[in-house]
Amino acid sequence: MKKIPLVLIFVCGASFGLIRQLPLAWAAPHIMPNGLGTNIQYSGTVWNGKISGLDFIGAAQFKLNPKSVITDGLPLSFQTSSGAMQISGKASRNQILGLNFTGQLAKLPTTDGRLKELAGDVNIQIENMKFDKNCVSANGQANTNFLSLNKARWQWQGPVISGPLSCENGDLFARLSGTENGQTIKADLRIAPNGAYRADISVRTTQPEAGLVLPLYGFEKKNSEFKLTEQGKWR
Repeated sequence: MKKIPLVLIFVCGASFGLIRQLPLAWAAPHIMPNGLGTNIQYSGTVWNGKISGLDFIGAAQFKLNPKSVITDGLPLSFQTSSGAMQISGKASRNQILGLNFTGQLAKLPTTDGRLKELAGDVNIQIENMKFDKNCVSANGQANTNFLSLNKARWQWQGPVISGPLSCENGDLFARLSGTENGQTIKADLRIAPNGAYRADISVRTTQPEAGLVLPLYGFEKKNSEFKLTEQGKWR
């Protein structure tokens, strides 16, 4: 009878060893959602693997920590890279920690064609974010430099805008602003869990060139302020 526990321990240990070496290519096709890419390839194991060919995201490398799966730690660490964006961080089912996102504005998966020819980056750093089906709490920073990098196209230049991240009514919310050369830009950006977004932007400026450029992008002048509300959905 004493041998039975030893046999069980041996069987469990051997099974765990096999699971750790389970090829990602065997498991992932059965659990990955459809529509993520036309030529997705898998390499490595379910614990330390790589997924290539993802639309916009490109290649994603990840590691799963077996110990963290059964504790309160964050089991997943990941890093992605493509011509459109780079993302890295740690995550669990209801938390993200140390996330860094850099996206090239012209290549981001938005439906707004006016952004496709613009230079500039969007940068997001999330120190800690908790969520269930909605955004519960978040702290971090976001910034973008596209207003300052398109002077040759617009014959007008705005400031870099930046600001804090938080959760508001279940959405991820960023309140960005910037001031330079007598100009003040404010932008409130809201992203819902289903990918819908809304941007409320206001521009106060004394530069006459802005009055020629901003209406081309949908801004309306109200008193001494240009305003734009833009809504859409990430693909």
